[in-house]
Amino acid sequence: MTTTIPHTAVESGLKSQGRSLPTPPTFDSIPEERQYRKEQLAAGFRLFGRFGFSEGVAGHITVRDPENPEWFWVNPFGMSFNQIKASDLLLVDHGGEILHGDRR
Repeated sequence: MTTTIPHTAVESGLKSQGRSLPTPPTFDSIPEERQYRKEQLAAGFRLFGRFGFSEGVAGHITVRDPENPEWFWVNPFGMSFNQIKASDLLLVDHGGEILHGDRR
């Protein structure tokens, strides 16, 4: 049996303890937000790699581009999750066409 705690109950519990839920950062420009998202995505890949979720070439994690939500930042084909940096990521559309980046 799964019990779901209403979000407001969690917030109330945190506030009563003098804590609050973290909020996402805000940005002054799209390029600034894009870089943040790419850095967070690259960090996620490295964490997945650290915990053994990087075997083979079938896996990926994506994040939407802040300027055009129909585009996604993804990992290059065949690159170890442990090595991915923000600068390695590719921008692709829904059809898989590479819009930014020079890897497969």
